[in-house]
Amino acid sequence: MAVAAILMPAGFFGASAGRGRTEPNTLLALVYVGGALLAAGVSSLGVGLLTVG
Repeated sequence: MAVAAILMPAGFFGASAGRGRTEPNTLLALVYVGGALLAAGVSSLGVGLLTVG
């Protein structure tokens, strides 16, 4: 989950950086990758909590 906390803001600011930019660039994909990693981490945490308890 710690990687998601780095990838999502990096993708957001990286995609919006640049002079006169009106559309995001390909770094926007980092936001989706970070979101997928966050969802996987939260899901594995939930499964772990349910199986241990």
